[in-house]
Amino acid sequence: MPRCLYALPGARTSGGSLAVELSSVAAGMAVRQVAARTRTSRPSIVLAAICAVIARRAGYPELVLPQVSSNRFEPHLVNYVGPLAQGTIATVQVAGRNFDELARHTWTTVMEANRLGRYDTAKRDAMVELIGHERGLRPNHDPFFNSLVAESWSGLTAGVGFQSEEIGVAGAPTELRWRPMPDARAAIRFTLSQIDGCLRLDAWSGDTGLVPRAELEAVLLATERLLIAAAHGDVPGGRIPGLIGLEPLTGTPDRILVDHCWVDVAAVQRLVDDAVAPAAAYVFASAGGRPLVAQLAATGTVRTPEQAHARCMAALTHHPTAITPRHYVICRTAPPDPSDPAAWPAPLATGTGRA
Repeated sequence: MPRCLYALPGARTSGGSLAVELSSVAAGMAVRQVAARTRTSRPSIVLAAICAVIARRAGYPELVLPQVSSNRFEPHLVNYVGPLAQGTIATVQVAGRNFDELARHTWTTVMEANRLGRYDTAKRDAMVELIGHERGLRPNHDPFFNSLVAESWSGLTAGVGFQSEEIGVAGAPTELRWRPMPDARAAIRFTLSQIDGCLRLDAWSGDTGLVPRAELEAVLLATERLLIAAAHGDVPGGRIPGLIGLEPLTGTPDRILVDHCWVDVAAVQRLVDDAVAPAAAYVFASAGGRPLVAQLAATGTVRTPEQAHARCMAALTHHPTAITPRHYVICRTAPPDPSDPAAWPAPLATGTGRA
């Protein structure tokens, strides 16, 4: 799972949080049409379209997503009253799939994740802490997608009563409404609240400095376009990017893919500067065949890679788009030009800082 699934390159936190709601009669009709054709759950069809858009925009061939599992499919729980939900993780492989195949794959992937979604939370938290330390990030398990739509067999066949050509001219026009929201840790999340009559889908940005309102609106409209196109027949994988209409985020040349995370080296530099201040430090995108190498001058409190890594992990909370360096090089002093790798003196200690 990436540290930050989706944020505009070079974006800085602002603290603001808002949600944009898409209301679309045409998209609701389209989902019902696709469900009737594929016999696939309607929320999974919406999630498949969202995954196609986010994977295209964020540059991931697959999305590893936190979900909410209810576990109410077990017979002995049918009359249970009370909370019974935990977070679980689903991996949706987007690349190389036609839309109908993606919808079916999304449904079965989410169902399998739900089946495995009951566990000892204390053990999970301990494992998350261990994995976070080893990967140098803080995993965020806030759900990426939450469906409030109850599904039934009639929902899978509800689209057979109208023709696909009716969809493009149906009912009320698409509406986008926004509202402020409480702060959240997730950079972006979606809530599906209605399909029958009108599709209502929320996109929520936990920080508008990372994912602003205009970006949320563009993602929602791209999702609508893909759903409406899929109502007329299966969409080949090669056509999906054109229908989405959003180009992949590129950012600066220093934006690199490390451990399934797209990161700006400048964001990692800010993290290290914050963590080891007042020591001088410089983060290289690559050095000695290793990605994200931090060279820094030793201080009284930072003399080993383990100490440097621990301080970077402690500072991660304030740097939501960064991950820690993969390798630390501790030197006695810093050169006049820290960006020159040859100018650094012989190291006192080197290593990953991990166990």
